[in-house]
Amino acid sequence: MKASVVGTLLEKIERFFMTWRFPSFMLFTLLFFWILMMGMAFMPASETAWGTFAEDFKVWCFGYDPATGTMEIMYLVMFTVNPLMLSLVIWFVWLDPLRELFSNFKRVTPYAVSSLLLVFSVAFSFVMMAEPGEETEFEFRPETLRISQSPPSFTLINHREEEVSLEKYRGKVVILTSIYTSCADTCPMLMNHAKKVMENLSPDEREETVFMAITMDPERDSPEILSRMAGLYDLESCCNTYEMLTGEPDRVNRVLDEIGIRRRIDEESGSISHMNLFLLIDKTGKIAFRFSLGDRQINWMTEAAKKLVREPYQREVTSIYE
Repeated sequence: MKASVVGTLLEKIERFFMTWRFPSFMLFTLLFFWILMMGMAFMPASETAWGTFAEDFKVWCFGYDPATGTMEIMYLVMFTVNPLMLSLVIWFVWLDPLRELFSNFKRVTPYAVSSLLLVFSVAFSFVMMAEPGEETEFEFRPETLRISQSPPSFTLINHREEEVSLEKYRGKVVILTSIYTSCADTCPMLMNHAKKVMENLSPDEREETVFMAITMDPERDSPEILSRMAGLYDLESCCNTYEMLTGEPDRVNRVLDEIGIRRRIDEESGSISHMNLFLLIDKTGKIAFRFSLGDRQINWMTEAAKKLVREPYQREVTSIYE
């Protein structure tokens, strides 16, 4: 009796995978998944649970910048191409069984409905992890977010009218961002976020950490103006070392381009729409983490900075006998 039941079950499983049923289910699942991804990508921000989830999803999956409303095009392309390629593979492998659908397309309805319910259930479970207006606390996983990229080598002028290079702080942890002094939108938030991170560090950790901010408006942000900005945010109280950087416009803009700060200048108003980006550079001079704005980002940046400070570093020494 048991053997017959098992045999019947195995026959049903085999029929599901060998006929048009499995590829139909997968094709509809990929279709609804793609529709969900595009819906999340272009859903407007709101205080609802769906709106909160969509904005977090866009930040982490599509490189979305809430300040400019821009996304990384390549991420969108990946989320479009991958389901398409998998769908083509399914059509190629199960072509003959799928031909049966054209004779009686109504048979696929239960599988289409099942796929829709599956995708919606998964999305709904993630959304319900957070109440509307509250931010879900996710664990910081440095091993997942850690990168290793070489920043551009640069020498700029600081707020004390001194030449400063990134290489000067090899062996220290560098928190690097970009601002401009006439910004009334997110630049104050960037400065306050950096200040909060520095205040979260212990005195010994601050000693090993440098805050750098490169202006996006080198034509107007002179060392004197940047110095006043540093005083306005009282960087002396939280930073053992900080550098507000400017220089020749061509040189500054080249550095900003090379570190990936996307921006757009309104010629009429002079305002600059820009990315809100923090780069954490480790003691070896490699970009280790990228962060944006938000309370969660402050917490994660603090943890990342503490982790980088704890990492050992041995400065390379060239022997005079070589």
